[in-house]
Amino acid sequence: GGGIYGTAEDSESIRTIHRSQELGVNFLVTAPMYSISQHRDGRAEEVIGEAIKGRRDKWIVATKFGRHLNGNPDWWNMIEDYSGKRAIESTELSLKRMKTDYLDVLFVHSPPAQLFHPEDAFEGMEKLKKDGKIRALGFSFWGSVEDTLAQVEPFLRSGVLEVVQVIVNLLSTDAEDHLFPVIRETGTGVVAREALANSFLTDSFTAEGPFDPQDGKAGMKKEDIQAKLDKANAFKFLVEPDKGIPSLPAAALNWVVSHPEVSNVIPGSKTVEEIEQCLTAADATPFSSEEMAEVRKIQESWSE
Repeated sequence: GGGIYGTAEDSESIRTIHRSQELGVNFLVTAPMYSISQHRDGRAEEVIGEAIKGRRDKWIVATKFGRHLNGNPDWWNMIEDYSGKRAIESTELSLKRMKTDYLDVLFVHSPPAQLFHPEDAFEGMEKLKKDGKIRALGFSFWGSVEDTLAQVEPFLRSGVLEVVQVIVNLLSTDAEDHLFPVIRETGTGVVAREALANSFLTDSFTAEGPFDPQDGKAGMKKEDIQAKLDKANAFKFLVEPDKGIPSLPAAALNWVVSHPEVSNVIPGSKTVEEIEQCLTAADATPFSSEEMAEVRKIQESWSE
């Protein structure tokens, strides 16, 4: 997303999507601004359009609106517009890029609370749904769940919002603490993102790097990277090859899907090899309540 995980070749992205389908994956989520290396909106959507050509009915396709590049080379100076008017305009462009006449889900793209006016945004999105352009309204949380939960909770409880996207990983308890209690009451679909904590749960690098200049870790201090890696390494006890969990990434993904509130997970893979490794967790037995409690004990120790 947004280029902060590094770049990927279009051909490899398409190959990865096709291989994902072969392995049973059927959900794709993107956003207009997921093309930062080209400093323009829409390239990721165009690639997905190419990948699903002739097989649209096999996929649940979602995109977002609200964050846009519009030729701006600096991700941190993106244009933000979460209005209902922008929802309609952005969706029309997304449909053209992906060569489809409908989206399964449209997410509001992680708005800061001070820039988000839910009644206006959802009015535009509901018009899109009425017109058959989208099938479900979604909301993507950014940063602290608490910051925007108060704004969207009434729409979760009323059923206007049918899907949410939120960070769920071993290094964060935010969704568990604040969102999941509401989800248990509303039954809203949950798409878990950053399940591998921006690759900190992949056991694939050290604090020494090197990192792609587009990778968010390139701008981090070495000691901060090491601190997060130390936290990640505390969960290696979850790796159990005999139970179908051969690696830390597989354990991290299995922990996410062991939450009954989670209905879908975004592994964040850029290559065929990565998606194949991630999907080793698909057939694993969910972690036991004892294992989940041990994880929670470790997480709670961080704030002591």
